[in-house]
Amino acid sequence: MKRSKKIRLTSTAKIILSVIIIGIVLCTLTFVHKDKNFETEIHEIEEKDNYTLKIDYPEITNQKINEEVLNYINEKKELFLDTSKELKEITSTPCDLSITYTVEDLFDFKALHINVNSYTGGAHYIKENKSYYFNEKTGEEVTIEDFLEENKLEELSKLAYFYAIQYYTTQNKEYDEEWIKEGTKAKIENYSHFSITKDGLILLFMPYQIGPYSDGEITILIPEKELKGIIKKEYLSLEEEVINIKEPEKRDLEKYKDKKLLAFTFDDGPSDGPTNKLLDNLEKYDARVSFFVLGSRVNTYSKSLKRAYEMGNTIGSHTYSHLNLFQLKDYDIMKEINNTNEVIEGLLGFRPDKLRAPYGNTNTHIKELSNMYTILWDIDTEDWKYKDAEKIKDNIIKHAHDGAIILLHDIYTTSVDGALLAMEELKEEYAFVSIDEMIELKGLTLDKTKSYFSF
Repeated sequence: MKRSKKIRLTSTAKIILSVIIIGIVLCTLTFVHKDKNFETEIHEIEEKDNYTLKIDYPEITNQKINEEVLNYINEKKELFLDTSKELKEITSTPCDLSITYTVEDLFDFKALHINVNSYTGGAHYIKENKSYYFNEKTGEEVTIEDFLEENKLEELSKLAYFYAIQYYTTQNKEYDEEWIKEGTKAKIENYSHFSITKDGLILLFMPYQIGPYSDGEITILIPEKELKGIIKKEYLSLEEEVINIKEPEKRDLEKYKDKKLLAFTFDDGPSDGPTNKLLDNLEKYDARVSFFVLGSRVNTYSKSLKRAYEMGNTIGSHTYSHLNLFQLKDYDIMKEINNTNEVIEGLLGFRPDKLRAPYGNTNTHIKELSNMYTILWDIDTEDWKYKDAEKIKDNIIKHAHDGAIILLHDIYTTSVDGALLAMEELKEEYAFVSIDEMIELKGLTLDKTKSYFSF
């Protein structure tokens, strides 16, 4: 009769065996070293007849965030397992779950992006993303608002809407404007996936947020130059572009404080002959004026506009193509305004903050979209109709009053002549100032929700 032989294990052998057993139990788990905030990563892989899953678990040194992330992943995993168990009874098609993550540095913060892809039947995988942004030192969670200047989410949402539609138009894809509006509204949850680089603000929109699932995840870039005054300065790396232009001349306004003020304003330019004729004569009347220019003409007549700006005249926008804004969709309104502001900034080095809509056609919604000060007029010379310097002069003199804004067009020589004739007759009684000078002399703070016809 054979007797069984007992094998006594040494202490070392016991340790080795224990390690082997643990390895068998956790056969689907592997560990990878990460950075100081992500000490260890666990990979879980499981294959069954009715499903497969692969999950990457980040191990984060900050306990609070670590628990939040694990709870989120486990919630997705349990939901998947429950669903796949139910589907096992009715289909032989296996389900699949993949959960991965990426980590990036964002100034003094870490950004952790959890990517969930699950297939439980149907035409496609369901994609979900969840991002966590937290301070490396304190572990405090932050949102996009922590990177913005105060109360700037509304302005950011307008830019997001504009660049989202620009994405679709450049890709020659159909889009639903209302869907995009809803997905880019000024709500924190609409901006839960973002990154800031030297190129600008990157926004990620998940399927169904601004378009159908077939559009996939949509990434847009808002250029850094658009973000001045919206993103906090410390998160921008803007390098000042060197522009060959002189600083605008500033006048001592004290001498005009006891005089009545008139603001001559000129639309539809710049031009060559008429604009320069006006500029040639401003010093004669100790005058400054304002130009509301068309973006489409800025580069063609860049010398005239540079000269006007360097002399200390106010430069504002009259949109790019002089279209009736009432007839345009929101994207096209913003395009008319943004394109003009960009071309002016490219030439003069500043972004105008004053807008005169073509035909004066503006409303509350257009003001919200533009985020600019609306400057209209209360003396319409109808210079475009008469093209008669004497009639234009008479019209100005007849209606002149302190704080008046006079509408003219510097594409007509007769308009310039009429303005100069009026200055000759009114020079003893009035000072001729730019819109910016008028605002300063009147001690005003403008409101972007209002229209200014006079001051």
